Amino acid sequence: MKKIAAVILLMVISGLFSFHLNSYAAQEYSVVREETGMDLLKFLNDRISVNNTVDEIMAVFEEMCQTPIRDELLLLECGVYNYTGQELFYFDMVRQYPDGEGEYYQLRVSLAFLPDNENCKLNDTLWSDDTTENFFDYARRSSGYQYAKNKQIHAIDIRIDQT
Repeated sequence: MKKIAAVILLMVISGLFSFHLNSYAAQEYSVVREETGMDLLKFLNDRISVNNTVDEIMAVFEEMCQTPIRDELLLLECGVYNYTGQELFYFDMVRQYPDGEGEYYQLRVSLAFLPDNENCKLNDTLWSDDTTENFFDYARRSSGYQYAKNKQIHAIDIRIDQT
């Protein structure tokens, strides 16, 4: 009987803990929405599709970044990875900001391309705090961007992750 009670208590605590985390994530995201006056994820989803070019998607992401968020960092990363059981070349634009608990939220636009002999050699990680110039000018000169801007996008994933 004590074991059953302990398991039930553990389930309740886990459920409350999970609810607290989900509630906190929703609160923090809500704070960002209040801070920015707009729903950033909706902003991106409403303006980006596979019919856009990489140049157009970068411009939308840059426009979204004009809305300030405290202590943010911008990241551009690319390379060939197997996240889904299929190797793809990923070109990711990320806006990272604190979650209030020592970790970060990452608002991400992930563009996937079919792998080829050229992109399998590309691997970049660029952070906004690595340069004093405009991050988007810096990113547009990267080998990953130069490659991706001339290729057909295979898939797009727009999401918020938490580290």
